[in-house]
Amino acid sequence: MKILLFHTYNQGYLSSFFHELSVRLIREGHVVVSFSWKATVSERLIDGVKVIVKKKKGYLNSYIDVFTVIKREKPDVVLSNFSYVNPALLFGKLFGVKKSLVWFHSLNKQMQSSKRNIFIKTQFLKLADTIIANSFLTKDELQQFYEVSGSKIHAIPFWSTISEQEIKPTSLNFSIHKNVVKIGCPGRMATHKNQKIIIEALAKLHKSSHSEFHLYFAGEGEELTDLKSQVQELALDSKVTFLKHLSANDMYHFYCNVDVVILPSLHEAFGLVFIEAISLGTPVIVSSQFGALSFINDENKKLSKVAFNPKSVVDLQEKLLPYLEHNGLPKDYFKRLYHDNFNKDLIFNSFLNIISID
Repeated sequence: MKILLFHTYNQGYLSSFFHELSVRLIREGHVVVSFSWKATVSERLIDGVKVIVKKKKGYLNSYIDVFTVIKREKPDVVLSNFSYVNPALLFGKLFGVKKSLVWFHSLNKQMQSSKRNIFIKTQFLKLADTIIANSFLTKDELQQFYEVSGSKIHAIPFWSTISEQEIKPTSLNFSIHKNVVKIGCPGRMATHKNQKIIIEALAKLHKSSHSEFHLYFAGEGEELTDLKSQVQELALDSKVTFLKHLSANDMYHFYCNVDVVILPSLHEAFGLVFIEAISLGTPVIVSSQFGALSFINDENKKLSKVAFNPKSVVDLQEKLLPYLEHNGLPKDYFKRLYHDNFNKDLIFNSFLNIISID
């Protein structure tokens, strides 16, 4: 079976997930072609995957690119995500592709979709044979806003590839004092990422407990200036470092060097950063609005110590205080949480069942 995968091919972990998925499909005897838009043009074979990269020139040219590659490659299955979805579904139907799939990654609150955009996407999604939702939150939205039948949607999580990459030295520097609790917060600086709540919670904890900590932000975005201003206003300049955007290699070192990661988003369809961190055994305090949590079987009832209400400073303080007192959940708990709930083989087998052609 020949599978044509439309996704952005880069150094990010989402791209790494799709590449590993492709390699596994090849091992199962399938032929996989990956198509991506970038700033350059190339066509090469990577780990057995034919990777086609075209320069994105505009709306019309993008549709022509998708039309051309589907016509040329003649796939049995087409899988697309993000901006590739509409043209991939349209031309997949035109050329009689046996199965057209969409991997849906985002919530409406993240995309800030207008009624017009929702209407257009609804019409295109009718052309899909199957839609893979990256969480049950996303599945619910597909049914509620895009009128997709529940029988057409399958919720499948991602797995993380961060521990399997080639690790190189890093220039990142972290506090070397054992009594200083190193707190990390990776992610784009945006309103819905809700980073301000961390600064507010730490300011209050510092006054009440005089805990020794250092907060490291990793990311850039429109909220960066406001976050720096908040840090100054609360006199936390010496306790907060802004690292800006980090490479995949630096993110590995980031997770391995901090004592706890805080992920405070107001809404997150899945949240790759969550499974990246726990796959390495890094303790995490995560917003209850992360879609990845919907896949976790919480038999031991410890998840209540991990998840917090992203609108409650008090709740975050309560979850963070044990770590400031060097009494948080152990690293092994988080590694087990990952391996028990995001098993790579189980996820891949679920995907194989979905793409099978009767």
